Amino acid sequence: MRVTKWRGYFGNIVIFGIEDGLDKHFCEITMTWEIVELMNNGRSSFTYASLFSGIGGFEQALNKLGGICVFASENDKFAARAYEVLYGFKPAGDITKIDAKDIPDHDLLTAGFPCQAFSVAGKRKGFEDTRGTLFFEIARIAKEKQPKALLLENVKGLVNHDKGRTLDIMISILNEIGYIIDFEVLNSKYFGVPQNRERIFIVAIREDLIEAEPFNEDSLKGNTIVPKRKRQINEWAKTFNFDWPEQTEVTTKLKDILETDVDEKYYLDEEKTAKLVAQLDKELPAHFPTPDDINNTLRTGGKGSLTAKHNYVHIAEPQMIGHVDIKGHDAIKRVYSTKGISPTLTTMGGGHREPKIAEEQGLPIREATKKGYAIAEEGDSVNIQFPNSKTRRGRVGKQIANTLEASGINQGVVESSSKYRIRKLTPLECWRLQGFPDKAHEVVKAAGISDSQRYKQAGNAVTVNVVEAIGKRLIKYLLLFPKTLEGEE
Repeated sequence: MRVTKWRGYFGNIVIFGIEDGLDKHFCEITMTWEIVELMNNGRSSFTYASLFSGIGGFEQALNKLGGICVFASENDKFAARAYEVLYGFKPAGDITKIDAKDIPDHDLLTAGFPCQAFSVAGKRKGFEDTRGTLFFEIARIAKEKQPKALLLENVKGLVNHDKGRTLDIMISILNEIGYIIDFEVLNSKYFGVPQNRERIFIVAIREDLIEAEPFNEDSLKGNTIVPKRKRQINEWAKTFNFDWPEQTEVTTKLKDILETDVDEKYYLDEEKTAKLVAQLDKELPAHFPTPDDINNTLRTGGKGSLTAKHNYVHIAEPQMIGHVDIKGHDAIKRVYSTKGISPTLTTMGGGHREPKIAEEQGLPIREATKKGYAIAEEGDSVNIQFPNSKTRRGRVGKQIANTLEASGINQGVVESSSKYRIRKLTPLECWRLQGFPDKAHEVVKAAGISDSQRYKQAGNAVTVNVVEAIGKRLIKYLLLFPKTLEGEE
């Protein structure tokens, strides 16, 4: 069999002009990575360029999918240093000073461009803010290099910023330079990380690769922010229907990503938190919901109309249980249960802005060990034969009894372990909330990057799990050939 002309897409290959006794026609065969390599002239998958790279959330996801980063840029010196130790090369600096012609060709252009100009946490000046104008740098590079696709990320507020005019301008520009678009708001909590983080993702495909089509009816239903804007944009823009990953259920809670041995420096002063801790001890059932207590919400668009593909969804929101006695804005006083999910991470720059949790500690039992104690929780046994000894071990039995002795009763059982401490999330926990592996954090920490910078880097990062889910659906577009090849023989 000989293939005379072909183009491919992930999942199948469409083959043109098959010989070996068959008439010329379309034929579909199952895609293998060996065929992908053939299509790409020996390349393993696809290439990409990363703008406003930060600590490489796009890189963590796309490299898993076979992507090869050929260019990165990051202007913050601490983030650039972290990027260098993580990926082995130093990113370029200020993108405004880089000639697009000097950037290598690539299949995909990614950018989590600065969000402060559009964020509710900022002043929302949009294009009046110099950070907002950095979108035009993305457009400048895309126009020159013409990658097959763009994947852009920003805050949810971009959807309706300046009454929708900001997003309209961005889409118009992408259309003008030859791209067809789709966009969606995705929440990290549906992708295996317990963080309530809503972000808009824009996918743009070069128009010689696919046909433009209006948004489908399902994406236009409802009165939430995205379908409202899509109905408006549908009237004038070049659009298509991207296969966005489903948002169905929350599978992880904050407690699932917590460190087991946390440095004392992350705990708040007990005097400041005593009032809240006392309240928690008194009102535990009301403040600490079980997984079964998480809200089950039916999303409707008014008059009973359903607004989403998956209408019945489990909505797990951050479970705030009270406020700690700290000066400042209400947001930095909030304390959350570990049985819910984390609030959205910010840059967390100083002033106790890190998210705070009420951690159920259990009972510290004195042991003659290096640590000096063990934590006993409800149902654990404790050897109480020598309660005041500094040399004998208390021996906590984790859900089992220790050896019984004939000399007398030497076993106790913990009926209630209600003891709470309030602490900040650690930098490692914040990196976990963005989907980064522990090893990545360890490497950056070992490079001398401070706690405050690692907090900031986590807050500025794109969630790895979300990008990976999108990337799996984006690859097929990166393997397409221009439509002009379809009619060739």
